[in-house]
Amino acid sequence: MRALIALALVSACATDPRAQAADPDDWAVPHAPWYEPQPEPPIPARLKDPAAARYHMRRHFDDLRMIEQLLVAGRLDEGLALSYLLARKTEDAGLAPWDDHADRVITSASELMKAPGLDEALRREARVGVECAKCHVAAQSLPVFGAVPPLPPDRQTAQSRMARHVWAVDRLWEGLIGADDSRWSRGLAVLADNPIPLPPRSDAPAIAAQLQQRARAQLAARPTTSLDDRGAAYGEMLVQCAACHASLHVNVP
Repeated sequence: MRALIALALVSACATDPRAQAADPDDWAVPHAPWYEPQPEPPIPARLKDPAAARYHMRRHFDDLRMIEQLLVAGRLDEGLALSYLLARKTEDAGLAPWDDHADRVITSASELMKAPGLDEALRREARVGVECAKCHVAAQSLPVFGAVPPLPPDRQTAQSRMARHVWAVDRLWEGLIGADDSRWSRGLAVLADNPIPLPPRSDAPAIAAQLQQRARAQLAARPTTSLDDRGAAYGEMLVQCAACHASLHVNVP
């Protein structure tokens, strides 16, 4: 069982055996309130070095995800040590119109560096993602992800369901950082669905039930949830993932 759980760096667990398989596409909502077009056309970015700016943004994206994975694995010191990478500003005059957003990203990254414990670090890491997404929305320049990979089939085994939950958390991350309602909703639909078999003599089943309930609540509220609300929910889901790993004494890389 531990080998199966260790397949995921970021995972979710569910415990309701009555849940029926759901087609994630059925949950997609074309628009959410924070995703509506901005009232003014975007300010054109006139970057001095577009390639360098894109590289910097990509590094921030990769660093933030690595920090998240370390924290979910319980490696608090390593995750916080990497957080300083997010507090470096891209020095390009063409980005000046979004300085306020960049400053908020840096401030949230600095708060992450000072997190007093694992749970709070996970919540603050999600907050950094929210500030990144707000900048993307304000600039009307959302990150472009590749095509969504196929959802792994449910073979009613721990391994296959863990693979589905890893798929789901990847969609939640893309949905949050890219302000993509469809990916956010599709990830929630899978987390709210079938359970992963878990050892009964641990806290994992109770934690998994809470995670499933949170995913279902977010699905029900998805047409009206703000980006801030989604970030807060995502942070709490990460807390539950880390707690589930810890209760099973799973050492994920």
